[in-house]
Amino acid sequence: MGAHRTTLWLERIVLAILLFVSSTTAIAAQPPDAALRPGSTVWITDSTGRQDQARILDLSDGVVTATIGDAVRRVRTTDVLRVEARRSDSLWNGALIGAAAGVASGLLLCRMSEPWRNCRDDVGPMLRIGALGAGIGMGIDALIRKRETVYSGDAASTHVYVAPIVAPRARGLQVSLRF
Repeated sequence: MGAHRTTLWLERIVLAILLFVSSTTAIAAQPPDAALRPGSTVWITDSTGRQDQARILDLSDGVVTATIGDAVRRVRTTDVLRVEARRSDSLWNGALIGAAAGVASGLLLCRMSEPWRNCRDDVGPMLRIGALGAGIGMGIDALIRKRETVYSGDAASTHVYVAPIVAPRARGLQVSLRF
């Protein structure tokens, strides 16, 4: 009777996870140009190498209109080298890592205090600890935000990089060209 009840609980948990996964993937899908919509905050690097934090006002006819500080600035898209936007880390990997860590620590604690048969037959506490770990992992991943390049334009000029080579028996210059 106990094994049947455990199987029933595991089936319910798997079904709940599948429903959760299927509902959140549709919500998380965004068009690739979501960072360039009016109202979004981005970092624009222009052809002079200057990088400014800006709020997009309009993007039309090859011109980006944005507020930079208190001023409104219009930049031609041909003068934009790179646009970066702040992105959140995926919550799935944090949930999976947290759940795995929670279940593993729950199994370890159970195994240290109980015979293996008790830990194997009563999975409820391990699943609760796993759910707690998944929640903690998702919370940590929600705090991770990084800048991601959403647009990279072509540079109008070639870049030359020069670095000195100084060693006890060698001197010279290392020259590299980027275009």
